[in-house]
Amino acid sequence: MGTSNDQTLRRDDEKSAVLHADSGTWHHGLIARWWAEFNVAEPDELAYFRNAISTFGEPALDLGCGNGRILLPLLADGLDIDGSDISADMIALAAAEVTKAGLKCRLAVAPLHELDLARSYRTIFICGVFGIGGRREHDREALRRAYRHLEPGGALLIANHELPYAGQTEKRWARWLPGNRNSSPRTWPTEGERRSFADGDEVEWLGKPGALDPLEQRVTMDVRVRLWHGGEMVKEEAYRLEENLYFVQELLLMLDEAGFRDVRVEGGYSGRPATADDGMVVFVARK
Repeated sequence: MGTSNDQTLRRDDEKSAVLHADSGTWHHGLIARWWAEFNVAEPDELAYFRNAISTFGEPALDLGCGNGRILLPLLADGLDIDGSDISADMIALAAAEVTKAGLKCRLAVAPLHELDLARSYRTIFICGVFGIGGRREHDREALRRAYRHLEPGGALLIANHELPYAGQTEKRWARWLPGNRNSSPRTWPTEGERRSFADGDEVEWLGKPGALDPLEQRVTMDVRVRLWHGGEMVKEEAYRLEENLYFVQELLLMLDEAGFRDVRVEGGYSGRPATADDGMVVFVARK
């Protein structure tokens, strides 16, 4: 469906409903609004992607772009960049901001493993979303799809990839041990984190850790999001997030299987080779 900005929005309502039910993500509805209003790109993130696109070239594609927190600032810089995301709600928010800013780009609704665009790219990046959805066969297919959408010599960046031990306390890491894996609270907290939307309504986030399966290297997390208006709760939505956990060597093998070569692993957004002390890394893989 075209827009006045020549954006390509593939918004099939029936397909979107299926994706919503089977996506393993929670980036819909009130959570999409939460993400759009309270999550912004950090300066080091933007600097890193600006440099990457300068190095590997345009056009670029933000896979898992969400509401466009990274895409929009780069688009405002005059870069030729498109976006794709599994959440139709997130893409709608991104499209609204693109229109508001008087900019142009192509946006699509699709999970990573179903990427099928008419354009090829010099730079593709996946920031903080690889593994979300909980199906390893989908993650492998996502890498193959990214490879096919790259021009020869182009680069895929898997950025903001937190390793399974990143930020873990001794107590939380002990959840991997037998007897501790399903020790999360069974009941919901009575109150959660509460913030105000720009329109004055309040939104409340209540989270509850789910199960950890060390054999599958998969975690699940449950959330309830409540909308408050005039002191009364007027809406509540519940979602479950499933996420596959990947260590460095496993992901390197998957990139090789997908056809990538000349792969390097960088520590954070530093551009330097990663070390054992880095909890967040970036994979840079060339076609």
